[in-house]
Amino acid sequence: MKYTNCQRLLLPLLLILSLSTLSAQPRNILFIAVDDLKPLLGAYGCDYMHTPNMDRLARMGASFLNAQVQQAVCGPSRASIMTGAYPDRTRVWDLHTDFRKSAPELISMPEYLISQGYTSTGIGKIYHKGSSSPGHDGKSWSIPHVIPDNYESPDGRPALNTYQDKKVKKQIRQLTAEAKVAGIKGNGKIRSHVLERIKPSTEATDVPDNAYQDGLYTEEAIRRLQSLQAAGDPFFLAVGFQRPHLPFVAPKKYWDLYDREDIELAAFRQLAEGTPKIAYHSFGELRSYTDIDNDLGVGDELPVAKQKELIHGYMACVSYIDAQVGKLLDALEALSMLDNTLIVLWGDHGFHLGDHTLWCKHSNFEQATRIPLLFAGPGVAAGTVVRAPIELVDVFPTLFDLAGVDLPARVDGKSLAPLMDSDPGTTVEKDYAISQYHRGKKVMGYSLRTERYRLTQWYDNSYRSFKPLGNSKLVGVELYDYETDPNERRNLADLANYREIKKELEQKLATHLQQQYQTLSGKGH
Repeated sequence: MKYTNCQRLLLPLLLILSLSTLSAQPRNILFIAVDDLKPLLGAYGCDYMHTPNMDRLARMGASFLNAQVQQAVCGPSRASIMTGAYPDRTRVWDLHTDFRKSAPELISMPEYLISQGYTSTGIGKIYHKGSSSPGHDGKSWSIPHVIPDNYESPDGRPALNTYQDKKVKKQIRQLTAEAKVAGIKGNGKIRSHVLERIKPSTEATDVPDNAYQDGLYTEEAIRRLQSLQAAGDPFFLAVGFQRPHLPFVAPKKYWDLYDREDIELAAFRQLAEGTPKIAYHSFGELRSYTDIDNDLGVGDELPVAKQKELIHGYMACVSYIDAQVGKLLDALEALSMLDNTLIVLWGDHGFHLGDHTLWCKHSNFEQATRIPLLFAGPGVAAGTVVRAPIELVDVFPTLFDLAGVDLPARVDGKSLAPLMDSDPGTTVEKDYAISQYHRGKKVMGYSLRTERYRLTQWYDNSYRSFKPLGNSKLVGVELYDYETDPNERRNLADLANYREIKKELEQKLATHLQQQYQTLSGKGH
């Protein structure tokens, strides 16, 4: 084809305009939530883990090595990330409170994106099911949220949406029939009758991925990616995986990746020296399973064989979810959507696997509060590793910053985008992360994590940071140095050689709590 002189002059301008239009396209967001996921990944230094796909995602973008949740339990943690607000602002500290009722002024991340021209939809566990409004927080989705149950596996539907072992399924059928004969009515009561009698904590069956919930979630997510691409609007697609939450059920092929004989127990399986008892719990969540001794208390250790079985199950479930993440990444690549899609993968909290004799979460210790946090996509430099302490509340402003969307209102976090670009001169003024966990209704523990230290202070008199700090009563203090004691073996709070660092951290925490009080009480305006 021959061009006139005028056309030759216009070609560079047209190319510039085309590239400018391409770069200005709204960015899609793939938001991957993984229940109970601690940083037990190859990308986080655990070379014995088989996690090639999450490691691949880490290489594609940024890994945050010191990411901390706001509260180590599903309901509060998920309310915080979805609203960009600390628990004392959402007023969600349990598994029952809906932030739409406790803090109706807040707006969720996907809800606001809808007003900015985005299509928003979700699959699986994004909010905690028991503390979200109808429709899994229906305001968050322009296309309704779904929990798929179209099991096409030859093994059929898992019993109670969980178990595929044939013997277990038979027992559950028998117990269900027994409950009905006994006059027990209502699905909830029948379910309770069954689970009080048979509720295994692990299961390894030779079934395909889609015989369990998370395999179905992946298949539905890929279908939605295809339809969202065809529609052409920018989208927020949230995919929430159930595992590695208890029970540890996963196809046998993922269990076979690990040899149980080679699995090591937690390095420190005792109560820490000098740590107040209020810091611990007796892992009631795990004790609810019928193959676990329900008489265990604080400081009691599970039998070694059961510990190894549980750790094996957790590892298998992590690898199962890793495979699902790989399918999502492959789908994005096949659809040529990687270049314009922001991806974030996060755990809603960590998980104790026998350290301090603890299991599950529900604490302010490192194993409960620390999570993997991975970003990839436009604006994120490949292979970035960030060691600074950051928080889940930072995800909301970070995604909006990377997507070029203005924040709707005040959020408690900060954008982490400057930590993920290719300019070493950009940074974020953030030298600590805040977590909290309560004991009963009256005691709340606030935990401040820096790059090296953790200070936790436990306050009585029903203190929350929307109340004056002076009205509280300090009932416990913890201090750990992760450079010299990564396993939190000893509480350093009363040691003379840590007096100055303790004082410095106490001031940082007091300043944070006082700033929260000024904001939440309205006295800062």
